[in-house]
Amino acid sequence: MTTRKALTDDQIAARDARRARFSALATQISAMSEAERAQLAASIMPTTIEGRPLSVHNACLLAVQQCPTVTLVGGFNQWITAGRCVRKGEHGLMIWAPTKPRELTPDDAKDSDTDHRTFIMVTVFDIQQTEPLATAA
Repeated sequence: MTTRKALTDDQIAARDARRARFSALATQISAMSEAERAQLAASIMPTTIEGRPLSVHNACLLAVQQCPTVTLVGGFNQWITAGRCVRKGEHGLMIWAPTKPRELTPDDAKDSDTDHRTFIMVTVFDIQQTEPLATAA
C-alpha cells in the first residue's frame, strides 16, 4: 500500500475553496422548486459517456457551473478508454456520484427503508473539452 504525499497549504486552501463553492451550488439547487429544477435540467439533458442520463440534481449542478451547453460527460479515465483525452488546461465540472453500497450491519438490517449508498464529489469533463487521442500532443 502506498502512502499519499501530504498536501501543501495552498492545495488545502484550494480544496477547501472548491468544496465551499460546490456546497453553495448544491444549496442553491436545493432551494429551487421541483418545477424550476425540472425546467433547468430539461434545458440541457446531459448524459454520461456510458449513455445514462444524469439526475436532475446533477444536470442542474452542471447548468449553474457556467456550462449550460454540456451534452456528454465522463471522467478523465473514461475519456481515455473511449479514445479521447481531456485538453490541457481544461477545468472539470463537479457532480455527485454514488459509491458502492456499504456492508449492512445487523442494526441496518432492521431498518430496511434506509438507503445505504453514499455520494461523493467527482470531476467530469464535457465532450467539448476533449479531443481524439490521435491528435493529442
